[in-house]
Amino acid sequence: MATYDGTEAAQKALSNVYRTGQSFGAAYLADVLTGSPNDRIRSKGHDRLSTFGIGGELDRSEWLSVYRQLVAAGLLEVEPEHGGLRLSPRARPVLKGEQSLRLRRDPKTVSVEPASRSSREQAVESPGDERLFEALREKRMEIAKERNVPAYVIFHDRTLAEMARRRPSSLSAMRSISGVGEAKLEKYGDLFLAVIRERGAGDRAPDVGVGSKPEGAR
Repeated sequence: MATYDGTEAAQKALSNVYRTGQSFGAAYLADVLTGSPNDRIRSKGHDRLSTFGIGGELDRSEWLSVYRQLVAAGLLEVEPEHGGLRLSPRARPVLKGEQSLRLRRDPKTVSVEPASRSSREQAVESPGDERLFEALREKRMEIAKERNVPAYVIFHDRTLAEMARRRPSSLSAMRSISGVGEAKLEKYGDLFLAVIRERGAGDRAPDVGVGSKPEGAR
């Protein structure tokens, strides 16, 4: 069975357990990591957590596998009555970066895209999108350096690729993009909108969002 260096994935998964209160099951936790904008997550305010949407490099089923493996490795414990996950003492060295971890890569059961296509190639559809995507990545790196945080804490590549493809023209439109929660929208929304307006204008109409009107519309 193929394995990979899963240290960063484990850190994201464990941090997500801690930040959501150590009381939710793997399915809910996977939804938070992948930025699923469902009503339950919004009602609990978990779309404002720093872990919301940071797991775009894996899909939901892959995060479920990560959580299963962390339980099997003894880094997470299952609360017997309600099935919520909580950190075990063994999680601390991984969270602090003192211990690395290899995880199993489960085989995909269904493949609708050729394996050779990268996630960027699947998400970015034109040369114009590619240029805007790179500009958004540059802005993300600039912000990450200023705040001394990993780039993925700002937005994941998948979120930036969706911005490049949809080109939101307002905070309302940006809110509907996967991986953009209320906290990140408030912190970074205007910064990334400025890049989209400057670098993405001209070659096609922007996404103005549901219920919005382009500037100048009556």
